[in-house]
Amino acid sequence: MKQEGTPSDVVTVVLPAYNEAETIALTIRNLRRLYPDYEVLVVDDGSGDDTAQIAEREGARVIRNRINRGYGAALKQGMRKAAGDLIVFMDADGQHDPADVARLVEALKDCDMVIGARSPEDQVAIRKPGKWLLSVAAEFLAGQHIPDINSGFRAFRRKEALRFLPFLPNGFSLTTTLTLAMLKDGCIVDYVPIRVAPRAGGKSRVRYVKDGIRTLLLISRIAMLFNPLKIFVPVSAFLLGIGLFYTAYTAVTSTNISDSSILLLLSGLGTLLFGFLADQISNLRRGG
Repeated sequence: MKQEGTPSDVVTVVLPAYNEAETIALTIRNLRRLYPDYEVLVVDDGSGDDTAQIAEREGARVIRNRINRGYGAALKQGMRKAAGDLIVFMDADGQHDPADVARLVEALKDCDMVIGARSPEDQVAIRKPGKWLLSVAAEFLAGQHIPDINSGFRAFRRKEALRFLPFLPNGFSLTTTLTLAMLKDGCIVDYVPIRVAPRAGGKSRVRYVKDGIRTLLLISRIAMLFNPLKIFVPVSAFLLGIGLFYTAYTAVTSTNISDSSILLLLSGLGTLLFGFLADQISNLRRGG
C-alpha cells in the first residue's frame, strides 16, 4: 500500500470548525507562516459565530455548512474537497501544535497514515476508562497494538482514505473507524508522539455515553466488513463448548441428550457457518 512521497505532493490541512472564533485565527496564522505552500481548508460546520469569516480573512479556503452535520461529516467534506494528495486532519481549537504537522508529513513518506499519538497525561481523565475499553476491542480486531486509535491529529494519503469514505460515520467515531479500516485493509499505519495543549476556546461536543456506544457499534461494523470471523468464531466456540459440556453432563446424569443440548450445538454450528458466509461476502465486497 505504501507509496513513496515526493516533493511535488500537495498537502491540505483540514480544520473542522464549529464555533471556534476564539482560536481559529491563530491556528490558521501559524499554519500559513510555517507552511506557506500548504492548502488550509476550513470546514465550518454550521457555526453560529464568526468562525467562517475569520478563517477567510486569515487566508484559508472555507467550506460552509448551513447546519451542523457533525465532526465526521465535516472531515469527509474536507477529504472530498481537498486539493492535496496528502491530507492532515487537525483541530481548530488550539490543542494541536502546528509545528507537528511537518513531523507527520515527513513520517508519511514511509507509510499510508501517520497518527499523532497523545500521551496518557494529555488525555482527559473522564474519558480514559471508555478509551481503554475501546482500545482493547480495537486491538483485538486489528491484531496489533494501537497507541492512540482516535486522535484527531493525523496525516494520510487522500487516495487511500477515499476508498473507505462510504462507511465512515458523520460523528466523532470517524477517526476510530478510519484507523481500523486502514489497518484491516493492510495499510501501513505509523504513530508519532505529540503533546496536546489544553483546549483554548469553544466547547467540547463529545457526548461520552452516546458517542461511546456508537463507537463500539462501529467497531462491530468494521469487524463485520473486514474480519467477521473475529466475531463469529468466538461466539460459535462458546455455544459449541457449552453445548458439548451440557451434552456430556446430561448423558452421564440422565443417560439422555436433552433438546437444549442439541439446540446449543446446532446454534454453535450455524453461527460458524454463517461466519464463513459473512467472510466470503466481505472478501467479495472488498474485491479480495
